[in-house]
Amino acid sequence: MTTLTAPAVSGTRLERTLLARPGSAPDTTTRVTWLQGNRLYCDLRQPASMPPVPVPSLGAASIGDLLVLATQDGFAGRLLDRGTHVEWERAVAIHPAGPHPDAGTLGVLDDTTIIEHGVFEDYLEHWHIAATSPRIEEALLEDLDTGAPAVIVRVGEEFAFARGRVAPLGSRPLDEQIRGARTLRAARELMDCEISVGVIENGVWRIADSTLPFRIGALLDPASTGILSTGDIDVVGRAVTRRWRRLDLPEHEPKGMS
Repeated sequence: MTTLTAPAVSGTRLERTLLARPGSAPDTTTRVTWLQGNRLYCDLRQPASMPPVPVPSLGAASIGDLLVLATQDGFAGRLLDRGTHVEWERAVAIHPAGPHPDAGTLGVLDDTTIIEHGVFEDYLEHWHIAATSPRIEEALLEDLDTGAPAVIVRVGEEFAFARGRVAPLGSRPLDEQIRGARTLRAARELMDCEISVGVIENGVWRIADSTLPFRIGALLDPASTGILSTGDIDVVGRAVTRRWRRLDLPEHEPKGMS
């Protein structure tokens, strides 16, 4: 098997077809999309059996709704090349970090499949190469008003967007934190983050899937007037414009996305 370095997967959308762990049944049903730019990535993971959560905003979500949303996973940040393996650094994550870095070796199984072996954990994943493009745009962001992190990646006519929480997440499992929150509002704030993927048509960035179901169909449409801005709704469902500072470019470089 030929070992791949991080640049070899740049400009690629991958879909997971297999997760195998010792002592567990293989997982071939979880919907996983990995969009890889040059340096930044976004990863969205959703159980196939997840029931619908038909709420218009987090402000309408019950504890039960939040626990369903917490069965999803996703993370985004920089893909680091460690020479013998790669590491997925997490600027944004739905769940608390584990005890070890998220690291794996990548190799070619066939013309359309990349195979991943865990470095610090024993697992095997197969990734189907769903699309590639030399057109890449990406940015590591910080909310000008709250300091929350975000990642945006465009590959061809597809994009992914990850928005982190305002407050750091504790180390206990997310479902435990939701159940143990002092108030319903505090529980909702634990899920006030987002991993979304979508398609760009005629310059319109439309979300096709998201960890927040009420974001599906919404427009992201990043725009620049000296700073980057994106459309969103807040916890109670009001339309808001989030303003972002790019962390990965000097102040004199262009900050827009086409």
